[in-house]
Amino acid sequence: MRKILKEIISILIVIALLVPTLIYVAPFLVGGSFSRVVMSGSMEPALPVGSVVVIKRVNPEDVKVGDVIAFQTGESKTMHRVIEKVVENGFFHFKTKGDANEDPDPWIVKPEDVSGTLLLTIPYYGYLIHFAGTPIGFVLFILVPAIILIANEVRNILRRRKDVERVNRKGDVNWVGHAFPISSR
Repeated sequence: MRKILKEIISILIVIALLVPTLIYVAPFLVGGSFSRVVMSGSMEPALPVGSVVVIKRVNPEDVKVGDVIAFQTGESKTMHRVIEKVVENGFFHFKTKGDANEDPDPWIVKPEDVSGTLLLTIPYYGYLIHFAGTPIGFVLFILVPAIILIANEVRNILRRRKDVERVNRKGDVNWVGHAFPISSR
């Protein structure tokens, strides 16, 4: 019973770590187009620093006041809330503001600068992704599990080999402890 409980807990931990990673790496799994890690506190508490966000591409004409949009301003990629959609001479643009900011953004966002709207947030998971990209994180998340997996498989192979040798020494050809046949030579 204890062994089964350990296995269930291990599986739950793997799922808890793997699912957000898959969503970050492959945002289309949840209907998104791309993902980012939130690096600024301008949208707190809605988007805490270190969160992973999944963005869905949209037609800028479909963006409404209140939507959180991802957009490009020069070299900077930003996610802020639309506070006003301004239409002038048949053209429109957006005024935006970070939820944690007192004042609206000093720029306007043109429709062609909009990358998409917020689809999903995974709070604080970006810290883990960032850490995994460091040398220590690489060792902990890639090398250590790989070494454990390899060591476990080598141990299993050696144990099976020892069992086969024991069975062959006893001459017990009817022993059914393995899924592979044992010859009686």
